[in-house]
Amino acid sequence: MPKRRSKLRIAMVGHAFMGRAHSNAMRQANRFFDLPFDIEMAVVVGRDADRAEAARAQFGFAEASIDLEATLAREDIDLIDVATPNDTHAPITLAALKAGKNVMCEKPLALNTREAKSMAALAKKKGLKVGMWHNYRRCPAATLAQKIVARGDIGKIRHVRAVYLQDWLSDASTPASWRTDASVCGSGAHGDLNAHLIDMTHFLTGLRFTDVSAIEATFIKSRKDGSGKKRTVDVDDALAFLARFDNGAIGTFEATRSAPGRKNYNKIELSGEKGSIVWNLERMNELAVFRFDGPADTRGFQTVMCMDDVHPYAGQWWPDGHIIGYEHTFVHTLVDFVLSMRGKKPFSPSFDDGVAVQQVLDASLKAAKTRRWVKVS
Repeated sequence: MPKRRSKLRIAMVGHAFMGRAHSNAMRQANRFFDLPFDIEMAVVVGRDADRAEAARAQFGFAEASIDLEATLAREDIDLIDVATPNDTHAPITLAALKAGKNVMCEKPLALNTREAKSMAALAKKKGLKVGMWHNYRRCPAATLAQKIVARGDIGKIRHVRAVYLQDWLSDASTPASWRTDASVCGSGAHGDLNAHLIDMTHFLTGLRFTDVSAIEATFIKSRKDGSGKKRTVDVDDALAFLARFDNGAIGTFEATRSAPGRKNYNKIELSGEKGSIVWNLERMNELAVFRFDGPADTRGFQTVMCMDDVHPYAGQWWPDGHIIGYEHTFVHTLVDFVLSMRGKKPFSPSFDDGVAVQQVLDASLKAAKTRRWVKVS
């Protein structure tokens, strides 16, 4: 008979867009990966009883609740998954850690560096497993890109060029939401999209930002909410920044939700001494690689389809060349976190990684407001 595994009972707080993605990962992880725990979707927590119950039925949780405090007090809950708007990340996570629960948290980790540091410090003090859902790291092509850089295939990194472009706020008739309210989200396209670019840069290169200079713009100053009332938009629609890195490299970063025609254009290009790599989420299974070695008359970018069993994660899914999608990256993230719970291997991105991202976000916001170069603490 197969060896009986322990259960990992998860309570997910929040059940909107990210809740859908996270719960799908919970359902699929054991089916495709050999894990030391059987994942049990114990309870989904929301603010409205009817919506929480609807999420329970749709996503496959055993229970629904609107009582977070009672959920955190349960001895049978092992992991709290924070899938809520940004302003609640810190209070929910801190409460979960105080209750002795392991935590996975959505990005950005917090509204500011102070909050993020308090979360990281308490996790260390409690000795609990924590991590963040920066899922783009775990696209097979992105993970391969990190290996290419780490092997030294393209040499010392000199340039980072990164853009994250969406268009859903281009239209002035698009209603206000929590993503256009600074008190809830902290910043606009910057925290929403540049956070991904910053984390991906840390992951791919191992470099750290030293200084930034930025410019921001809010093109539509007010929007109507669901009731027709006008709401002031107090976050950026777009923010671009320049960066210097600790190895002497330079970088350009741009995030906007007002680029017509761009739906989820998340692209990063690294230029090194000996070559370059380019990855774009909208073609997430492909990695463009250029190296100076080889015959000069056929030298150019090579497109690698990262869906063979030699590529990260790909061998757990379908036969060679059968592509995967956005949802699989959440499965990979959860799988790696669960594996880290059995053994001493740390999970990344950790809360310390979240602090590092938040420091760059905060420095860039300050640079945009002061119109000066700002050191990243």
